[in-house]
Amino acid sequence: MRLKSLALAAVPAAFLGVMASAPSASAWSPGNCQTGTFCVWPEFWYGDTDMPPSLVTEGEWSGSAPGHIFYNRTSRDVTMTYVVVGHEEQGPGTACVSSNNGSYFTMPMYVTDIAWREDDGSPCW
Repeated sequence: MRLKSLALAAVPAAFLGVMASAPSASAWSPGNCQTGTFCVWPEFWYGDTDMPPSLVTEGEWSGSAPGHIFYNRTSRDVTMTYVVVGHEEQGPGTACVSSNNGSYFTMPMYVTDIAWREDDGSPCW
């Protein structure tokens, strides 16, 4: 019984290590993500890129897009929902992505939903 409890406690902890902390907007390049869009790329890259994004949206979206890197070039914070590739039973997870900011996943993910964040007064990191 104790082993089962430890295993269940490890699942949420695993999600905490999935996303890297978001660098400041000035340190992260939006690549070929146009102003006013939210973009996800299926591969890792650094600096500007001409790699086509797997997702480009100007508003709320749902579906399935492979992702390693993401960037929010909209004027609003968004809640992004994702699952680990090959581990759909361990999700979904969510992240708040600030306006004009981006980051990356430390392992392959599928982004499954983009929604405008409801402003409850708390910061979106």
